[in-house]
Order: sequence, then structure tokens, then C-alpha cells
Amino acid sequence: MQVAHYRPRKRWLGLVIASLVLLGMVAPLAAQEPQAITGGSTTYFPIVSSNPELDIHNRQSVVNFYTNFYLPSEGVADGWNGNQATCDAGATSQAYRDAILLRVNYFRKMAGLAAVTLNASYNSQAQQAALMMSRNNSLSHSPPTSWACYTAAGKTAAGKSNLYLGQIGPGAITGYMLDPGAGNSAAGHRRWILYPQSLQIGTGDVASRSGYSGSNALYVFDEPNMWGPRPATRTAYVPWPPEGFVPYQVVFGRWSFSLDDANFSNATITMRQGNTTIPVTKETIANGYGENTVVWIPQGYSNGSTWNQPSADTTYTITINNVLVNSQPRSFTYNVTVIDPSR
Repeated sequence: MQVAHYRPRKRWLGLVIASLVLLGMVAPLAAQEPQAITGGSTTYFPIVSSNPELDIHNRQSVVNFYTNFYLPSEGVADGWNGNQATCDAGATSQAYRDAILLRVNYFRKMAGLAAVTLNASYNSQAQQAALMMSRNNSLSHSPPTSWACYTAAGKTAAGKSNLYLGQIGPGAITGYMLDPGAGNSAAGHRRWILYPQSLQIGTGDVASRSGYSGSNALYVFDEPNMWGPRPATRTAYVPWPPEGFVPYQVVFGRWSFSLDDANFSNATITMRQGNTTIPVTKETIANGYGENTVVWIPQGYSNGSTWNQPSADTTYTITINNVLVNSQPRSFTYNVTVIDPSR
């Protein structure tokens, strides 16, 4: 939300890019690619762009949404036709790009945000950036001209994208939401995916070939839309995991709470399961990634954890106190019920 109020805008955009460089990028979780299955269905892909109905407070609605919109983006063949050795960025199949969009919009809709669409120009630039990361087996938001397969378009996209080495496609999107590692304490990749002003994104994906790691570049700087007014969202704040029912598969060690122009410097987080208080570790506050956000890790989990499979629906009550909004302290309380959608 802060972006809508930045003055002067050019100065703050520079700081945003600098923040992305200084605070790190997603490192490889596993140097593997999504498995391909024959006849991967794209039945659900067009529907999610029109923002299907989801009642986050209705368990069956959340289960249906996970079944119909998260799972179908698994196992789609990437169809990449490029070549790292010859600096051919190539392209992935339309079905694969649709699967990535489906995954992004799953998370956005669950968080109470509007769906985004793919921008062909963003895709093209992001594809060049992904090639550069894969070919050089490294990540940089400002790659030097000395890099193999360097292009100006790729460099531009690198400075405006989430970057992943060792994972591509829908798996990379979930990896950005996980945002593991000490260098990602701000959960910046997640915050850009869940940025309310975004209307369009781009994706570039290069598969692992001949010893080169796969790479994804998710173009998230949707200019000039990112500077526009904040659109309506389900709640004034954007938490992950969101308020309501949430499949455990998309609950991660890092929890976050975003609020437009809020000051979280002295905010305190209380997390309870019934009458039991769960100690949390508050991450260092870092602004400049989408909306201002506070991030914490519950006891028993790490920054790279995924949530344990619950034996029964488990509700956590989150209270965040001493959040300064327009210099006035405010408190927020909401419930997250972690579920196993197979039960």
C-alpha cells in the first residue's frame, strides 16, 4: 500500500530495487523440475482470471478451491524449447504459463485480492532474465554485461522480478510464498505476489538441461499500475496465511501481516491455540517490498518450514498490538484455521 503514497515516485522505485538486491533472493530448494503428466488439464485456467467465488470462512468452499485451482497447476509439462548453451531463451507452452498464472491467482484469491493476467511483454523480458540466471548458475537483480547470454531486456526484467534458481513454474510460485532463508526475512517475494495494485505479471521459465539449473523470473513490477490507488480487498489488511480456513499445504513457517502505510516497528504479535500461547520470533521490519509488513515465525518452525499435517482442524488466534496507523496505535485480531483438505 505504501507504493500508492510514495513521494517522489522515482526515488522510491530506486529504493525498492535496491532493497531487492540487498536483502537477497530465493535460493534453490531442490534442483528439480515439476513432473510432467500426459494430458495435463487446462480446464480451470481461464476461470481463475475471472475471480471465481471463494468463501474463505466456509470449509468446503476452501477445500473445493484447493482441489479445483491449486492441484490442477501441478504436473503440467513445461514444453520449454530453448537451449542454454546457445543462449536461446526459447519459450514454455501456453498450458504451462497458464498453470503458473493459476498458481499465482490461487494465492491472491485466498488472500482476498483480485486476479492478475499475463502480459506478453513482461513474459518475453522475464524469459530472457530466466535464461541468464540459468546459464550463469547464479541470481542477480542487476546482472553484469559480462554474463553469458546477457541481454538488456533480461537485465531490465531481472531488476523487476522475483528470481528463483533450482525451481521453475508453479513450484517456484509456491517457493516465493514460502520465502525461505535468512536473506528473505522480509518475505519480499510473497509481498510482491500479494500486492493489491498489481493487474498484470509476467513469467519466464527455463528448464534444467545439460547440467544447467532451471530458473524462474516472475515479473512483478507492474508499472504504472503499481503506483495507482489501492483497490478494494477482502479486508483492509493482507495476511498470509489468511483469516479463515487454509489448507496446511500452503501454510509456511513465516507468517505475515501487511497493512497500508502501517508502522510495525513496535508491534507485538500474540499467537494462541485455544488457551495455549505459542511463542513467536518477530523478524526485522523491512519496508520497500509492496505493502508494509510484519513477519514472524511460530515456535517449532523455521524460515523454510512447511506446516505439519494436522490430525484435526486447528485454529490459531493472532493478535497484533501497537500498530501505528496515521500515528495512532491500533490492534488487529483474526483467526486462521489450518485444515487437511483430504479429510
